[in-house]
Amino acid sequence: MRRVLILLLSAMLGPLCLGQSSAAKWKVATITGVKVHEPAARNESSAAAQYEVTARVENTEYVVLYVAPAGSLPDTARYRLGQDVPVLVGTDTIKYNDMTGTTREVPILSRRNLPTSTPAKGDKH
Repeated sequence: MRRVLILLLSAMLGPLCLGQSSAAKWKVATITGVKVHEPAARNESSAAAQYEVTARVENTEYVVLYVAPAGSLPDTARYRLGQDVPVLVGTDTIKYNDMTGTTREVPILSRRNLPTSTPAKGDKH
């Protein structure tokens, strides 16, 4: 009876494990710039503060549109300048966890590849 149960569980769980794709990888982003977002059209104005946040993830620089959550302190995005933040980069968005642990998603406005740095001849790396 025990062997039959183990065989049955193995038969059911095997295809589930094979069908899973690799988990998305969280990466470290360094916030390198924050500036107030200027709406393109006058009818685009919003009551919430909006910022264009520049973040470097490995050798790519992303600019995302961050909208301050309701009730947040004014200009909080500027205080994150220089900090490292774990992010999950998608095709059109970046996800991050705010200070309360809530996962938030911001749209990517632009991205550009940065040249990879190579050590100078005298450096020992």
